[in-house]
Amino acid sequence: MEKKEFNRLLTTQSKYLKPQALKFTKDADDAKDLIQDTLLKAILNSDKFREGTNFKGWLYTIMRNLFVNNYRKRSFHTCPLETEDLIKDHTENQGESNMRIEGIRAALRRLPRQYYQPFTMYLDGYKYNEITERLLIPLGTIKNRIHVARQILKQTIA
Repeated sequence: MEKKEFNRLLTTQSKYLKPQALKFTKDADDAKDLIQDTLLKAILNSDKFREGTNFKGWLYTIMRNLFVNNYRKRSFHTCPLETEDLIKDHTENQGESNMRIEGIRAALRRLPRQYYQPFTMYLDGYKYNEITERLLIPLGTIKNRIHVARQILKQTIA
């Protein structure tokens, strides 16, 4: 297939990727990234496309594989860092660090449960949609609770 024809097909078929990308990622920005990665991979592997094959299906397959591989990488490499480890690595005064850590922990413990659970999950690296799935709470409510928890902690710690 000529490069010109391939580019034409890519341009016309790429608009159909957005709905599926949104279903995969459940986030508009992540969907845009997934589409961009899909198109890039399709361009880089244009020589592997066989004429007569369903082009849209080929793009969907690339997108699905990218999504699955990225999901596996994220879940495999997700290792939430302890606040304590971060502070120890970046400060020289351990006494002051320990006081800060205890202050943060105490402020976290004082958060009402409705704010504590979503906020700590967010700190542990969960995405909003993952928190909603685990806690069975609507996305807007989760975002609001994390926001309110931040505001409470700012007032408490400052």
